[in-house]
Amino acid sequence: MDSIALLSKAKHEGSLDSLISQLNRDFLRAGIRDGFKVKSRPEVVVRNLEAYLYDLVVTDFESYLTLLYTIDVSEAKIKALPSMQVHELVIVVSKFILERELLKISFKNKSE
Repeated sequence: MDSIALLSKAKHEGSLDSLISQLNRDFLRAGIRDGFKVKSRPEVVVRNLEAYLYDLVVTDFESYLTLLYTIDVSEAKIKALPSMQVHELVIVVSKFILERELLKISFKNKSE
């Protein structure tokens, strides 16, 4: 399932706003002030996330790594990726980020 399909499913299940809020919190915790509008369409969120990641990889790799650590993206998944161009990498990593954020909000919903 690609990132847009993942977010479309979250929107259908009513968890898209929670996912975007969680993403915004983690961006802030990683020291990145740019955020996402809570009422955005899935395509817009994915496009903006990929653009942020691309910019971080190219201009501030340390902040990129901090963001991945803050969100708790699996290091094993990242290390297992084959060599690829930056634009291809950010597509894959954005999906990893969205999957992790969905997992976080599902845990929060179960504990409430």
